[in-house]
Amino acid sequence: MGQGHHSSVTSDSHTAKVSRLAIVGGGPRAAMLLERLVANHGGTSAGNVRIDVVDPFPAGAGRIWRNEQSPLLKLNSMAMDVSMFTDESVNCQGPAVPGPSLWEWVCQVRAGEHPKIAAHVLDPGNPVHTEFLALTADGFPTRKLHSHYLEWFLQRTVAGLDPKIQVFFHRDTAVDLVPGSAETRHRLVLESGLILQADQVVLALGHTAAHPNAASVRFSDFAANNSRCLTYVPPAYTNDVDLSVVAPGTDVLVSGMGLAFIDLAVLLMQERGGSFKDRPDGSLQYVSCGSEPRLHVGSRRGVPYLSKIRGSLRGLPGDGMHYLTQPAVDLLRLQHGSLDFRAHLWPLIAKESAHSYYRELFTAYPQRTALPWEEFSSRFESLDWYSAEREALLLLAVPESRDRLDFETLDNPLASRDFNGPEQIHREVRETIQRDLILRDGSENTETVGLFLGLLGCYMQLGQLISLDEVNESSRADISGWWHGFFSYVDSGPPASRLKELLALEEAGFVRFLGPQTTFDIDEESGTFVARGALANHVVRADTLIEARLPDSTLSNTSNLLLRALFNRGLITQESTGTGKLLVDRQARAVDLHAVPNPWLFAVGAGVSGWNSGAFSRPHANAAPFRDTDALARQLLRAVPEPVRAEPDVMSETAFAAYLDSIHRYVG
Repeated sequence: MGQGHHSSVTSDSHTAKVSRLAIVGGGPRAAMLLERLVANHGGTSAGNVRIDVVDPFPAGAGRIWRNEQSPLLKLNSMAMDVSMFTDESVNCQGPAVPGPSLWEWVCQVRAGEHPKIAAHVLDPGNPVHTEFLALTADGFPTRKLHSHYLEWFLQRTVAGLDPKIQVFFHRDTAVDLVPGSAETRHRLVLESGLILQADQVVLALGHTAAHPNAASVRFSDFAANNSRCLTYVPPAYTNDVDLSVVAPGTDVLVSGMGLAFIDLAVLLMQERGGSFKDRPDGSLQYVSCGSEPRLHVGSRRGVPYLSKIRGSLRGLPGDGMHYLTQPAVDLLRLQHGSLDFRAHLWPLIAKESAHSYYRELFTAYPQRTALPWEEFSSRFESLDWYSAEREALLLLAVPESRDRLDFETLDNPLASRDFNGPEQIHREVRETIQRDLILRDGSENTETVGLFLGLLGCYMQLGQLISLDEVNESSRADISGWWHGFFSYVDSGPPASRLKELLALEEAGFVRFLGPQTTFDIDEESGTFVARGALANHVVRADTLIEARLPDSTLSNTSNLLLRALFNRGLITQESTGTGKLLVDRQARAVDLHAVPNPWLFAVGAGVSGWNSGAFSRPHANAAPFRDTDALARQLLRAVPEPVRAEPDVMSETAFAAYLDSIHRYVG
């Protein structure tokens, strides 16, 4: 972990009375919060504020988006769909501060609007030089390129600080937080030994590491104590894994087919020297480097995430939410009290998303439908999603079954299949990927764009309509489990190019699909790892097992020292529904062991309860990350009155030297 690099950005180092805020985590969520604090400061507080940002990785990009990682790894969002700026579309109380999307920023750099950045990234020796010149609006940028955008966003934020705001960046790791009293501030202890005082603390940690669960310990012990020299790679962020332990030419079992698996395939194939060649028909041919292993991959669903949608609507544009609305949710509250996600909210989500899908199908491809859109939508409006009448309407209005939206089949495309052998399973998975590419990477099936936008709108809207406190306990697990997983599978998959590469790897013999309901285990008799899938008698054995997923980090098994300390003291607690997430209230305040929200401790991000909305989002979409972060910033600025405490805030010689260094680093 990082040690003791501390720097500051401030526009008034002589302030005697300040309110102190510590943000633990320096990734995109922290950078956006910092921007919102700066934007809202004048309207909510006249006081002086010192903000300490703590992260062992570079501020702005953080761990996941840092520059120091493989140049082959990409975002799963198009350049034009990524923004850090709260624009005019965002429904929030704070002021909008427009700025360029990632794509617009790339265009600005090319045009010379940011000469210092251009001199760096457009240098032929920079790994992102070629990409900066070749990237298109609908292209998928690398994480290395994205790191430059995130760091620039942070630089822009601190370059325009209000005179009453100080910002200090610490390349360090927070390991403890000791609560203060009415007379003393809270003390944030860093790994380097530095102690930061704070009136308020925000935990913006993102995905954190975890101690191995029982299954991982079992696999690890089996590998360590086996005479065959087995290899086991536990769940982790793929770029941080040492994949040199995976020997060329060996068979490898891979558990998981999400985004981590896609990254894994890139790092085990292209990173080792393999390449792809374009064919005239648009497919790819893989050119082997001779150092690849053979991957046998399976999961519960048995297929990779659907490719990230490209293209735009050709029919009628969207006109707001029709079914997942505040009046509809309020009525459900009156009827049922505590709501059940599956029974009450999911039917509204399904109907809303289907409305977006069918609007595009009927208005862009009327030849594939049997009713005018106006008649269909009028009849569709009064029907419950799970009703015989809706099914009858679709049979009448949409002649081809392949054009009818079936969420259950979409979620588990191979669940109803009977397989007669492993070859059929492999073939069915390959054909499922091929169909997905036809539907989502072409220009003749833009109804899938309608579905994408419909689901995205619902995902972003839910947090505004209802609090998690208003759903029953089992629904919390459904929301953080099935719902988030389904949304990610449909709307947040890899670029289509990655699935084309996967098909090329399959054709070259380096990927084998095990199908749905695959489980992974150990075989004491043979001394190998084993995979079993849909066929009862079919077993695949290998000496290497990789779990291609992030660890399930819960407060009870987290290896993060700060979270562990807070949990042991009872200052934070986890949800009671088995998700293991840090429990917060609707204002992002951490809830303690006695179910009392902490007025000075806040938490946001992937490991926190609530409607997880990501760290950045599409521009001009009133996206939840911007709304939520603005609300939190205003909450923080209102929470501590000015003056906070009367003790002087004298800057030491060391801090002043760090300040001068930071001025050079951050604002030139």
